[in-house]
Amino acid sequence: MKRKIIVIWLAIIVFFLGCATLATKEVKKPPKIIQSEYFVKTLDGISIYVVSKRPANQKPSHVVLLIPWVKSGSTLFNLPVEGYNVMDYFASKNFAVYAVDHRSYGKSTRTTGFDVRGLVCAEDMKTVADFIEEKEKVDKVDVVALSFGTVVAVSLAGKYPDEVRRIVLMGFPYKKVNTKSKPIVKKLISLADKGVAFIPSKPETAQGLWYKYDPKVLKKFTEIVNKRTPKIPTGPFVDLRDLDAVKFIPKIKQPTLLIYGDHEVFVDLTDALKCFKDLGAEKKGYLLVGNASHGLLLEKNHDIVYRTIYGWLSE
Repeated sequence: MKRKIIVIWLAIIVFFLGCATLATKEVKKPPKIIQSEYFVKTLDGISIYVVSKRPANQKPSHVVLLIPWVKSGSTLFNLPVEGYNVMDYFASKNFAVYAVDHRSYGKSTRTTGFDVRGLVCAEDMKTVADFIEEKEKVDKVDVVALSFGTVVAVSLAGKYPDEVRRIVLMGFPYKKVNTKSKPIVKKLISLADKGVAFIPSKPETAQGLWYKYDPKVLKKFTEIVNKRTPKIPTGPFVDLRDLDAVKFIPKIKQPTLLIYGDHEVFVDLTDALKCFKDLGAEKKGYLLVGNASHGLLLEKNHDIVYRTIYGWLSE
């Protein structure tokens, strides 16, 4: 009889544990994600394309502006490859995320190309940030950026500190580039100086900035960027010579996280550590991701980057 009672109680416990598990799974079910597109007009009349993703029927807990690198526009963050879509990842975590095409990229207004510089694009992002803040009813946005996007982000945060809450800079080139990239950077600056405003985007060359990656990711990235942005401006490369954003580093007080890959080929990692020391923020972090390079958002160890950024912005 006792054995029978024990068996019955065990069955009841298992039943309720099973129900609890189902309930937990139900609660943790990712929210439905909705995408919206906008065109934000800047003070000089440029239309900046903005794509947004957010959880449906749910007030987001955080609002993030994503600023892309020189190789592509918003595709960097909105790549339709499972597990590699930054916007989907953060929207599923109850974030409202906004990614942009810089001027002369993707669906944004095509300009001279020479004006695609950190300080100019920072003004564009100021207008975009104002748009987001009004739409989301927030006072500030978090900013996440890669490569040239970090130059823009630093300029934005330095000039308009009241616009930015927390910052993540991936692959920020501080005062010098990696010796492996110096020859090509010098060539590109020379082209800009000679009046060459645009060059073929050649998105397939992004693999030179990646350490370990899935070929299907490169294939899809190349396919989309070739259609959206067949040519990229040379303006951003001039920033690597003029270093306009450097002066803002000691002035930045917002909590800032620097992220680099340990196989970085574009940024000089010794210089990156100097940047970390010079950074004016009291709360700051430095992450070196193993087996990763400059394009770490789309490399195999991207999951480490995603989770770290999520943790940093969740505070």
